[in-house]
Amino acid sequence: MKIKKFTGKNIAEALSKVRKELGEDAVILDSIKIKRNGTTYYEIVAAIDEQDIELSLPQTYQQGENINNKIIEELKDIKNLIQKALQPQLKNWDYLKYLEMGIPYMVAKEMIEKGLTLSEFIEEKIKEKGAIPNSKYQVFIGENGAGKTSGIFKLAIWYKCNYKANIIIISLDNYKVGSHFQSKRLADLLEIDFEILDIRDFKEIAGALNKYDYVLVDTPGLEEFWIDELRNLVETLSFLRFQWVIKATEHYEYALKFWEKIAKLPVEGIFLTFTDRIFNSLPLLWLLDVKLPPITFLSTGKRIPEDISRGEERILKNFFLRGIEKQ
Repeated sequence: MKIKKFTGKNIAEALSKVRKELGEDAVILDSIKIKRNGTTYYEIVAAIDEQDIELSLPQTYQQGENINNKIIEELKDIKNLIQKALQPQLKNWDYLKYLEMGIPYMVAKEMIEKGLTLSEFIEEKIKEKGAIPNSKYQVFIGENGAGKTSGIFKLAIWYKCNYKANIIIISLDNYKVGSHFQSKRLADLLEIDFEILDIRDFKEIAGALNKYDYVLVDTPGLEEFWIDELRNLVETLSFLRFQWVIKATEHYEYALKFWEKIAKLPVEGIFLTFTDRIFNSLPLLWLLDVKLPPITFLSTGKRIPEDISRGEERILKNFFLRGIEKQ
């Protein structure tokens, strides 16, 4: 068995060196970060099973043939034990391969533990989410620039076209004075009712909007004080449900920190925006975590109302496998 260390500036470069010298059958024994002259490098220890060495015995030692054969058999047994001991390291190779593909580390770990292919993992996780919620009162929350307003208008016309629903859009965002004119004009064009209210007025009238099939509420970017306002709003109006608007380009570490702030709100779905700006969806597999709400809709472009898709199983699977061969 041949064992060797390989070093690279990143994990992909180190893996490339392993494959080039030892081939695809190499086994990863260990991987660490090291520093040389202030620069960080990745070091991988890999091994490959070399072909059995044929042992020939000189004729002058034929009398010891039986003993030598026994030694050879024992060496083979030792070799087999070593191979079995190294077998778990094959998982390390898969883990590094998944990381190289852009899959978040916690997702890669779960895939290996469950022994699932990428396609199987996605299917299982989507099914775990269950039916897509469809509440009457939907409050859209998210950071500035996440695409809440355009997402609401896309959803409003989607409901109108598919369900012939009567809809009102209410904006609680009193900070976007200039954009309210554009929103009002778009609402008139789409023949959808539109109101601008502060949160106190909304509390008073929310329960009296019986003539509408859907009440879609726009909010400003979530600062700490607004999260407190929304918690108080839910205490008064317990029937409200929330849609968390996330940009597909957002890094999962940042997004999950934001989720910690809103997890106690009744968030029933994720509205994923800017999906047209990514080519590899694997970094977004964290969205399938069982602790998070299901993806209800995807915004697939800038056009209103065309660029919107419901988060159905087929749509989501194709989205998460975007840019790679199906496994």
